Amino acid sequence: MAPLRWRFIFCLFSLPATTSAAETPSFIFPVDCDYDVDCFIQNYVDNDPSPAHRDYQCHHQTYNGHSGTDIRLINLPQMASGVAVLAAAEGEVVAIRDGVEDVYLDPEKRAQIETIGLGNAVILKHPDGWLTLYGHLKKDSLKVSKGDWIEQGQILGDIGLSGLTAFPHVHFQVKHQDQTIDPFTGTSLSENCGNTENTLWHPSLLEQLTYFQGSLLDHGFSDQRPPDYQAIESGTFNQGAAKESPHLFFWVRLIGVSAGDQVTLRLINPDGQPLKQHTFPALTRSKAQQFYYIGMKNPVDQPGNWQGQITLERSGVPVMEKTFSYIVEAAGR
Repeated sequence: MAPLRWRFIFCLFSLPATTSAAETPSFIFPVDCDYDVDCFIQNYVDNDPSPAHRDYQCHHQTYNGHSGTDIRLINLPQMASGVAVLAAAEGEVVAIRDGVEDVYLDPEKRAQIETIGLGNAVILKHPDGWLTLYGHLKKDSLKVSKGDWIEQGQILGDIGLSGLTAFPHVHFQVKHQDQTIDPFTGTSLSENCGNTENTLWHPSLLEQLTYFQGSLLDHGFSDQRPPDYQAIESGTFNQGAAKESPHLFFWVRLIGVSAGDQVTLRLINPDGQPLKQHTFPALTRSKAQQFYYIGMKNPVDQPGNWQGQITLERSGVPVMEKTFSYIVEAAGR
């Protein structure tokens, strides 16, 4: 998420002037996770040199000047369990940093944190002068030391929340000849939407890294309305509602949503009737993440299989609709 703050490190290396095709790396996914199930790409590399921003598909899942691919987790309990960051290709460890605390960015301390924007990090040097950087790793999780030779797929550390970040993720960055390279296009800047002819991802992996312009990150049922993103990421807002709780809430969180997107939430009773439904105003601008919720009186007087349903409508694409079950037990049980 954070802009690169280790530019001085890259200047230490003398990179060759040309790139031979034989030395172009072929990357594996740098996180030990199940893509689009328990990890997601939140931000792509900005392919627009102007103050505007554009990802490699010419959409807006990035921000101005963003230099890496942000692979995020769902919540903090997942981060605490340990999700490994892997070497995308073999190489030598040329720089590391550890000891930065895993905390959400405090806006009042931004200037102080900017000096260590990527938090705990590892930089690998690959053949022909290619570099990969892995930032925002978990404190004390690093498994490598400077000078180590690392095999492709070897664990470097765990995903964390260190440095300039508002969510648990790894910032994966590729550089060559002192230029940031988008691993999806294999180039520093691309004006050809969706052109992956020179991708640095292994071909079989690229097929799996489906581009989603808007993804349902998570959902839950709770007896309180979620106040903010950090509360949701705490993992405590998916515990349902106790029988004595006065309310039941259904919430969803999406990432990569676009201007014009419109969401409808429903709570559907065991008879299939929506007893609570709300359509939210269409978004006026694209957002990195957005959450919605609806609530109603705890339906303990109507036990059975309830459902929470989200419908996302977007111009020019099929409607997305997903439904989740929630069991309500009778009050006397």
